[in-house]
This record gives sequence, structure tokens and C-alpha cells, in this order.
Amino acid sequence: MIKVAYVLPTLRKGTGWRSHARAFLGGIRAHVEPVLFVAASDLAEAKALFSDFELFSLPTTQEASLAGLRGPFKLAGCYAAIRWGRYPDVDLVHSLEAYPTGLVGGWLAKKLGRPHVITTQGTYGLIWHQQAVNRRYYEGVLREASLVCPGSNGTADLLKRYFGEALAETPVKAVLNGNDYHRTIPRQMALDRQIPAIPTLLTVGEVKARKGHHLSLAAFAKVKVKLPEARYWIVGTYRPNTYFALLQDFIKREGLEGVSFMGRVSDQQLQHCYQQASLFVLTPQLTGLRFEGFGLVYLEAGAYGLPVVATRSGGVPDAVVDGETGLLCEEGDVEGIAAAMLRLLGDEELARRMGLANRDWAETLTWERTIEAQLKLYEEVL
Repeated sequence: MIKVAYVLPTLRKGTGWRSHARAFLGGIRAHVEPVLFVAASDLAEAKALFSDFELFSLPTTQEASLAGLRGPFKLAGCYAAIRWGRYPDVDLVHSLEAYPTGLVGGWLAKKLGRPHVITTQGTYGLIWHQQAVNRRYYEGVLREASLVCPGSNGTADLLKRYFGEALAETPVKAVLNGNDYHRTIPRQMALDRQIPAIPTLLTVGEVKARKGHHLSLAAFAKVKVKLPEARYWIVGTYRPNTYFALLQDFIKREGLEGVSFMGRVSDQQLQHCYQQASLFVLTPQLTGLRFEGFGLVYLEAGAYGLPVVATRSGGVPDAVVDGETGLLCEEGDVEGIAAAMLRLLGDEELARRMGLANRDWAETLTWERTIEAQLKLYEEVL
């Protein structure tokens, strides 16, 4: 059994990094001997989540930037801690985010004289391109890595587009994220799902530009022309910012009825929303260097037997199989999104078939599959 040092990004509650680390490490520990490196601020949380793992704390792992005021000092402290610290020997080092976690992991890999594997999830694999100092160090991290594993093929493509030169000699192989929805949501719930009498669209996700709520709202306005009784539920946190004001202005200007911003809801309320929805819609777009890295929420919808309407953006095509589990449209194609919504709302047989296919897809993209793929890549690196 190989021994792997895992460098973790922040473990704050509610972050995707926390969820990924918990599920990934919980599964892979049956195949490797893990040693965890976490930020000192996350040590208590790490002990609670990984009580029987070997743990080491560092001054920081993710929440630092060389472009900030305090970031360079935090990273300098981290470099010193690694250089002068005493750590167990391992077979390889795996950073569970690209940067600055990957910078810290790279230092540790050099210290131990071992290969360095990097996982990167969505936006945080790209945004450093906009910052000259961070970009230079990040490019060095990518050059020196033994392997980079984006969470989707879409993320891999964008990473190569923006950092192709730095990755010229570094293998890039996507390892798709897994999910547990198929375990927590009974299959029978998908099989027994009834088509609601009122056409109901559902979006789940924080309200922000890259999630494309303005596109799905504009498409919904066109759906209302054909189906005046239709309604649209939007679940997810929202802030009184410029983007939310833009959405509200659109609703008011169009006289659009039936739109409900529900904010954060309980697990029971969320389940009710999924059960009462006709289809799931989330239409992300590339906004600057921010994008949808994968889209686990599409698989959550699938666990309930819902078909989806989405866009070909970032890693979404890895989470949605076009024509099988849902319908994919081009970014910004409001007419196409509306047509896809109307197609599924108007064809119960198609909606049911795609919904059940989405359930099967959720049962396929498991953490076991993710871990098996990662272990094979470990073997290649070693």
C-alpha cells in the first residue's frame, strides 16, 4: 500500500473543497496510507473530519496570495515550516487544489524528493492568469508537477488554453468528480416521480453571473408565452448586488410572474422542490475566467429522476450527456434554451426517459469510479 501526502485547501463549511476532500479521502483511504497537511486555521475541523488520519498543520495552504499584503508572509512562513520541518516519508504528494495549495504541495514534494500530483477544480485553475506575480509562480508549479488532474475535461481544455506553454511537458488527465446522491436519494423516488400538473422549472445554485440565471430567466419569459401557467423556482443564496438587481429589473420590465427566489432552504424543502419540479435548468457561462468546473447539481437532479437543460460551458458536458440525460445549448442561446425547456415540458415520455437516464448517470459517476481512475494514475506516475 503506497503512502500519499495530501495537501488540502480550506475546509470551511459549505465549500466544495471541503465536500470533495471528505468524500475523496474517505474512499481512497482503503487503498493508500494517507498523511494530511492542512492550514493551521483548519486543524480543528480536520481533526473532526479525519479523526484517525495522520495530520500536520502548516501556516496556510490556500487562503494566501502573492499579490496581497499578508499573503507573501503567510506563504513565506509555510515555506520555512516545510523546509525545516520533519515529516514522514511518502511515495508521492497530492495537492487537492492547483494554487496556492499546489505551490505548497510542490515545496513539500521537493522536500521529500517525491512526485507531485495536482487536482484542480474549475475557476481556481484559471484565475491566476490575470495576476502577473501569481501567474509566474503558478506556471512554475504546473511545469514541475508530475501530473495535473482537472475535475472535468472542460476544465482540462481551458487549462491548456491559458497555460499551454507551462503544461507542455506535464501530463494533464481529467478525473471526473464523483457523487453520493444515488446513495442518499432512493432510486424508487426517481422511478415513482410524477409529472407535476403545473409546469415547474427548478434551478439550484448560488445566484451569480457565471451560473447564467439571466439566461434561464430570459428563456423562461419565452416559455411563459406558450405556457402562461409555468413557474420557476430558484433555490440558492443571493445577495443584494448589481447582478441580482439586474435580474429583478428584468422580471419587473417583462411583467414576469411565477418566479420565486427561495434563497437557502432546508434539506427537506430542497427535496420537495426536486420532487415537484418538471425539469432542472442551470445555464452557466464563461464569465472572464470564472466558469462551471463540473456541475454536481445536475447529478443531484438526476438522482430524483429529473431531466436537465444546460449549456455547453466549462465542465458541464461531462456532467450532462446531451440527448440522453438532458439537452445542452450553446452559451448565451436564449432561444435554444427556451426551445429545450418547451420540448421537455411538452413531451412527458421524453422527459421521463431522460430523467431516468440521468438517474443511471448519477449511479455511474460514483466516488468509487473517481478513486479507481486516480489510483491508476498514481501507478503511472510512480
